[in-house]
Amino acid sequence: MNETVLRGLRVLFPRLKRIPIVRIHGRGNRLQYRGAVLLGVVFDIHGDDNEITIAPGAFLRGVRFHLRGSGHRVHIGAGVRISRRAELWLEDEGGELTIGPGTTIVSAHLAVTEPGSRLVIGPDCMLATDIEIRTGDSHAIFDAQTGERLNPAADVVLEEHVWVGARAIILKGCRIGKGSVVAAGAVVTQSCPPQSIVAGNPARVIRQGIVWTRHRQAKIDHG
Repeated sequence: MNETVLRGLRVLFPRLKRIPIVRIHGRGNRLQYRGAVLLGVVFDIHGDDNEITIAPGAFLRGVRFHLRGSGHRVHIGAGVRISRRAELWLEDEGGELTIGPGTTIVSAHLAVTEPGSRLVIGPDCMLATDIEIRTGDSHAIFDAQTGERLNPAADVVLEEHVWVGARAIILKGCRIGKGSVVAAGAVVTQSCPPQSIVAGNPARVIRQGIVWTRHRQAKIDHG
């Protein structure tokens, strides 16, 4: 169906918002999202042998999957909620993007660039609004004398139960330890240990030994 016609029908028949827009150019691409709720989702794929799997119980609204190249793998776990919108962007070849079960995202730009790089967001993470996470810079920088590549891509991993504040940026090669908090507006350029708070530009550890919760409770229950 013509995309313009489909959008017009969605205005008249709101239930059609559950029908994703699928634009695929290539061979051997696979989409699996049975049991997930998709509202205003766009799959835009140019390449071969790409795979997107969205587990049952996931809820995605206004998410755009932008895949260029071949052999990419995207997996979104059960109970993941992307409540406003996000752009999942994979380039080149063999990239991997995983979002673990129970993770919630308000809005984010998640970019996997350069062959074979990975972005892994663990289970029960909480990402606020306007987050950017990148495995690479998308453009190359070389040493003028030696020709050595100075900025290759590197994997990014958020371990279990990580909270990322609004407008934070997490760059290539970072591993955020389990239970940590990335403060609003932080620019993270290096890894941090578990149960830490990182803040600033460039971000640094400002406190360790913390525990955070999604609830607004006055004190932690040690029982």
